[in-house]
Amino acid sequence: MNKNIQRGLVAVGALVLSGVAMAADADPGLDAINGLTTRATSYIAAAAAVAVVVAGGFWGISFMKKAFSRAG
Repeated sequence: MNKNIQRGLVAVGALVLSGVAMAADADPGLDAINGLTTRATSYIAAAAAVAVVVAGGFWGISFMKKAFSRAG
């Protein structure tokens, strides 16, 4: 795995752990997010899914460019 990808995964893991630690306390921001309607929550989840698909698309394009440049 690429070192940049590994560093990114470590950073995301640290961010998630710090988020869990912060969520253990009473957080008005978290309460506000949890109080959103189901429609707003589904929009947020859809936006996150689109972001993952777009990032994967850019990664796939760069991967294929490397593969085709090495092939011929």
